[in-house]
Amino acid sequence: MRAITTAVLLFLSTFATADVLEVTIWQPMPGQGPVTFQYAAEAQAIQEKLGASVSVGADLEGNMHYALSFDNWTEWAAFGAKLDASPDWSNFLSKINAAPSAERLDHYLLNVAAPGGDGSIYQVFVWQPMPGRINELIAAGMEAKQIHEKAGANVGVYVDQLNRMHYGMSFPTWDAWGKFQDTPDPAFQNWMAEQNKDPTGTLIKVYTANEL
Repeated sequence: MRAITTAVLLFLSTFATADVLEVTIWQPMPGQGPVTFQYAAEAQAIQEKLGASVSVGADLEGNMHYALSFDNWTEWAAFGAKLDASPDWSNFLSKINAAPSAERLDHYLLNVAAPGGDGSIYQVFVWQPMPGRINELIAAGMEAKQIHEKAGANVGVYVDQLNRMHYGMSFPTWDAWGKFQDTPDPAFQNWMAEQNKDPTGTLIKVYTANEL
């Protein structure tokens, strides 16, 4: 199986022209998975009426990934104001707070440094950079993206509010994802061997999920 075991791209959070993603990962309480995803559908309907683009996914551990996307930070802030003023959203929050179905595991505000292509199956590697090595991470990530895309993956690169890098690979189907994992890529293996001589980041989380 091919997994990224060395540093990839980190991009500065001040990249002003990047798109913006807000991702929240929820862990359903025992037996509450269906309720959690029903709540997500209700939230999506309200938020899309207010102008957000919303996607919902589920990872292999049964957690829900709820993502909103915006063209820029100004749009993100304006949406927050609309949400605060929405009676529908206020009523929805009262409803789920009275009968919670999940606990929040993670919350990320992300700049899109290098957008990826379409794909309903995605695998995200979250990296913590070594101190003072951001420029090296940028160079390594650009190389990794080029190699993986030549091998058939769609790759997007994001940076969160704590300057952790999210390296996302997406695929159209689980079969395509499996083929990618099972097919050795000499170019990536050689590149990885060089990077492992002096790694510039630490892998801290991996999410494998599909968009619903």
